[in-house]
Amino acid sequence: MQNRVRELRKEHGLLQGELAKKINVSQQTISRIEKEGNSLSADNLADLAKFFNVSVDYILYQTNYRQTTEFAIEINRTMEENYRLCQLYERLTESQKKIVMNLLEELTKDLV
Repeated sequence: MQNRVRELRKEHGLLQGELAKKINVSQQTISRIEKEGNSLSADNLADLAKFFNVSVDYILYQTNYRQTTEFAIEINRTMEENYRLCQLYERLTESQKKIVMNLLEELTKDLV
């Protein structure tokens, strides 16, 4: 059986003992979690999700998206802001749109 905790630990280049120290549990606890994925306490689950900056649902295979709630909120805020910009842009005349595009190109030409 796959184990997201093991995958995340290896992605971060950590040994079981190193991860254990970072979330304040024993190496045996990490080993047990990786061997018996269903033996995850709520506290350990929350600590692991916070440490790896992923959602609890991701660790539990409820989703394949790693995003945390905070990340999802930020993405939604950004999408709403971009949608508003698009709405305003669509109200412009063709000549105004050209001006806006030229300005944006000028303002961002040195950005990576």
